[in-house]
Amino acid sequence: MSRNPSFLPSPFWRSPTGEVARRRRVGGVLCLLITLAACTQQPQRETTRRLPTIVSLNPCADAILAEVTRPGQLLALSHYSADPRAASIDPAKARQYRTTRGTLEEVLALRPDVVVDSTFVPPATARAYRRLGLRLETLGIAGTVAESRAQIRQLAALAGNPAQGEALIARIDAALAETAPHPGAPPIPALVWEPGGIVPGDTTLIAELLRRTGFANFAAARGLGQADQLPLERVLADPPRVILVAGSDRALGHPALAHLVATTRARLDPRLLFCGGPTIIPAAQRLAEVRRRLS
Repeated sequence: MSRNPSFLPSPFWRSPTGEVARRRRVGGVLCLLITLAACTQQPQRETTRRLPTIVSLNPCADAILAEVTRPGQLLALSHYSADPRAASIDPAKARQYRTTRGTLEEVLALRPDVVVDSTFVPPATARAYRRLGLRLETLGIAGTVAESRAQIRQLAALAGNPAQGEALIARIDAALAETAPHPGAPPIPALVWEPGGIVPGDTTLIAELLRRTGFANFAAARGLGQADQLPLERVLADPPRVILVAGSDRALGHPALAHLVATTRARLDPRLLFCGGPTIIPAAQRLAEVRRRLS
């Protein structure tokens, strides 16, 4: 009987070494394909982004940076924040950081990536920072809530933490909404009186906060601008409904003021007058508290 070729054993069965060689070749091809697939299909791992280190020499930036930086980023605050009587930042939070007098030597010793200063930084100092490879960021005084929001976003982006900046802005907006007067409530004339009889102008942050919390800027309505003086005699002759005493000047506590029976005097912490950022929250709350007492 003739053999059926389809039943002939395979040559690999006839040669065990040939089968082993074939399997090795197939295995090598499979390993190569798996390696290529891993290189082309596996997403690249995200590298950990190094966040910049920062030294603040700006007292208003201190409070914002303490909110929008992560642990280890903020190397030092301005020396103003070491004084609870002058700092806009919460004293307990300020104690978590070292402070610096702002000398070039002190800043360089901390080896930051970024220095945040005021817009009044001397040109020679600014050039020295840049020459030494430090980025200089300047921050002015916020005159409105909108400007303060922009500064928060600026510093949060600088720190690489924009989400923390938006969280702070949300807290500020919530506080402003909570402290707003009832719709249609007439504004109450209020005088913010600082030592020396100095008053704020109508284009200042505290003036906007007065409006947002149900007051009218008494001094601005009488043609006075930022840092103008309103003497005691004029206050006695034309008294406001409310005097917000911001300071400890003797004139602010003059006995003659006690005769203004239709005028309410209330303390306003001077630390709440000049900086935006998180300072807006206690400032609005204090003003709303005074307004509620009048009601």
